Amino acid sequence: MQSEIVQGSTLNWRVDVPDYPASAGWALRLVLNPRAGGTVYTVNSSADGDAHLVQIQAGVTEAWPAGAYAWQLWALNGGEQYALDQYRGQLRIVPGLLTAAAGTDTRSDAEIALDNVRATIRGTTSTGVLSYTINGRELRRYGVEELLALESKLATDVERERSAAAMAAGRPSARKVYVRMGRA
Repeated sequence: MQSEIVQGSTLNWRVDVPDYPASAGWALRLVLNPRAGGTVYTVNSSADGDAHLVQIQAGVTEAWPAGAYAWQLWALNGGEQYALDQYRGQLRIVPGLLTAAAGTDTRSDAEIALDNVRATIRGTTSTGVLSYTINGRELRRYGVEELLALESKLATDVERERSAAAMAAGRPSARKVYVRMGRA
């Protein structure tokens, strides 16, 4: 299973599970559970000889909300059902630009957090107030040092995401420096 599904894309996944062959009546069920709560989605496989095909049409994935999901495969045959521990993991459903509404935010969570921290730094440095109290209610802001440390961490996270995406797309890592040695 891939680690990312784009909304509005078709998913075709062929799974070989020798202990639960489709030719013996076994079927697989893919379960997607949103990590932040919401609707659990299930997809049943179809037989392809002994293998199983998990196929999801574009119109189905288009309706799935973007976010983080846990996934797991189950083997089913009559009243028997078994969780397949080797077939489980985490994935993200990301907005597909083909069907996205105008203005859809396509930034990663780390990019959004980094932009928010930078906006807070700009606001904090202009007011210079760390905390105040009005009618017994207190508001406390992060200190500039804390915000700068968080900004540094988030910038590293964003760079790591971008580097991983570039490598997945077949581009070289920006973190590697190539050196040629020779005589002058």
